[in-house]
Amino acid sequence: MESEPNEAVVAVRRQWNGWEVAKYRLSDLSLVFWDTTSGGVRAPAPQPFLHGYVQCDEMIEGDVAHSCLHGDGPHRIKVCVVKKDNDPKVFAGLVEQAGPKPPRAASRRRRGKRRG
Repeated sequence: MESEPNEAVVAVRRQWNGWEVAKYRLSDLSLVFWDTTSGGVRAPAPQPFLHGYVQCDEMIEGDVAHSCLHGDGPHRIKVCVVKKDNDPKVFAGLVEQAGPKPPRAASRRRRGKRRG
């Protein structure tokens, strides 16, 4: 699919640290929110990242980690939007949609008394 010359584009990954990056029309990204769990393999992230949903086959460039093995495609898939991949204005607009970034979750490691 081709994008219009002046249409905004958003780069997405399946996980925050995934190496595959795909570009979609910004209008194809829906339900933007902060989360610490990726789509697909549900990998945890070290901090909240922007996520949203796209159709797996509507990218205009690149690829994301998705196989359609779990049923007939195309599917709506959860993707991660990483700041370094995107135009600052596009990213700022998505942050505005999602609201303030939540704080990092507190460490689950207990720092209590030593058992002795």
